[in-house]
Amino acid sequence: MFAAQALLAQGKNYFVYFGTYTGFKYVHHSRTWGVGESKSKGIYVSRFASATGQLSEPELAADVINPSFLTISPDHHYLYAVSEDPLSLGPPVDHSSYVSAFAIDSATGKLRLLNSVPAGGTSTCYISIDKTGRYVMLANFGSGSVSVIRVRQDGSLGELASFIQDVGHSVDPSIQTEPHPHWIGVSPDNRYVIVSDLGLDQILIFRFDDKTGMLSPPGPPFATVYPGGGPRHFTFDPSGKFGYQLSEMSGVVDVFTWDASKGSLTTVQRVQTVPHDFFGGNHSAEIEIHPNGRFLYESNRRTQGENIRGPDTIGVFAIDAKNGTLSRVEEVLSGGVMPRNFALDPTGSYLLAAHQLSNTVVLFKIDQATGKLSKTETEIKVDTPVCIKFVPAGD
Repeated sequence: MFAAQALLAQGKNYFVYFGTYTGFKYVHHSRTWGVGESKSKGIYVSRFASATGQLSEPELAADVINPSFLTISPDHHYLYAVSEDPLSLGPPVDHSSYVSAFAIDSATGKLRLLNSVPAGGTSTCYISIDKTGRYVMLANFGSGSVSVIRVRQDGSLGELASFIQDVGHSVDPSIQTEPHPHWIGVSPDNRYVIVSDLGLDQILIFRFDDKTGMLSPPGPPFATVYPGGGPRHFTFDPSGKFGYQLSEMSGVVDVFTWDASKGSLTTVQRVQTVPHDFFGGNHSAEIEIHPNGRFLYESNRRTQGENIRGPDTIGVFAIDAKNGTLSRVEEVLSGGVMPRNFALDPTGSYLLAAHQLSNTVVLFKIDQATGKLSKTETEIKVDTPVCIKFVPAGD
């Protein structure tokens, strides 16, 4: 199945959109650092040729403040971006976040602003869209809440359809004294919404009504990670049988079976991504599964002291098709500093790694048989990149 899809996708051109921070460089200990140092003006776009791996120099697609994370409508006509920390204050004192809707020009990749609305919370750090394209979903890290906003027929953003305030805490006194949702997305059948809450050490599971946009009331079922792990990003495998949770603070990937009939996650494996001989700080970031379902990739931002960064890496794991468990394939240097995000191109041929501090996007070739990564000579400059999204280009 994947081979046929990949064959159809070969030779296609894509727009690649880069979300960025415009007012600061990064957040650490709940404070914004490098305020005024980012030279970014908003969302940038490059052209990508899947057959050759050619990646053009980026151009400004939309002038917008701190468009950190992006999502694309299922029909590829619209892009939605959160403006995290518009005043560059940091989660404890951030007053509001916003989400903006853009129409995508299929010929040029440029973005036309449709409208902007409040996100319903503060320090909104993640956005996704349901499979009908009628609702965008937001993880509000600062205020500990999640929001669902209706999408109008013309692609613009409408009213708030649902809002949930998470409650509770976990064991780390520096960051887990309150809820901090870091990821939100729908289940493969669009019947549930999954929320990774870094502050609670829980993966919350809400029922979702795609006719009204409503989430089930507070007190949902949940799965847990090791205390102090800090769930960051979650993904389902292409079959929809397994879920994978990457914890930022521990660097652990929790493997779950997914029961779609009950909306439940059951732990089957806990895998450590941090090498046993590494001594320092680890902050894992992004997780993604290859379109063929055989390999999992995850990125790591590491430090060996307050002012000594690295080695920053991307880990590669093979997935057992029967039980979903992981086995380590390799860990490679990411090619830059602070790989906050990466993305696999739709054909599964390349991985693009975005480095928030070194202002680069580095291209890796993926070995289809082994999943291994080979760094290419392609590298482009994008100031403070934190998110990558692909959209088919209309040639």
